[in-house]
Amino acid sequence: MDASTNSRRATRTWPMTPEAWSRLVDEVSRLRRDVAVMAGAEGEDGVVQLPFAQAARRLETLLDAQVRAEIVAESCCAAIGRRATVRDDLGDALSFAIVFPGDGDPGQGWVSADSPLGAAVLGAHAGDVVEVSAPAGRWSASIVAVE
Repeated sequence: MDASTNSRRATRTWPMTPEAWSRLVDEVSRLRRDVAVMAGAEGEDGVVQLPFAQAARRLETLLDAQVRAEIVAESCCAAIGRRATVRDDLGDALSFAIVFPGDGDPGQGWVSADSPLGAAVLGAHAGDVVEVSAPAGRWSASIVAVE
């Protein structure tokens, strides 16, 4: 990835549905409480426990998403909280839900907004063609539908 791509990713907004925004606000509130409780329960000798570190990292990721969130209209575009269907260069179709950064799980049909595919489709509309910059190489995806 070149420096300009890295810079765009660092400053881009995260389009999301109002429902996704509500879930984000709720999870950030819950994580803030959890992290505060865990911080008071450090292990012996001040050793930070793994669950605390994981919760703190998740909170940091979601706070970044919250700051960069852009609530989008119902029929606007591909956004966190929506499903997208794309067709690759070979004509194969893939349908997935776009989820918060770090929540991707291909087995569940979830693509993280910060993954190469998720980042490429965010903000796109049905009929658009996007370029996916994946570790295995660049490829094009045609947006078939956004639901």
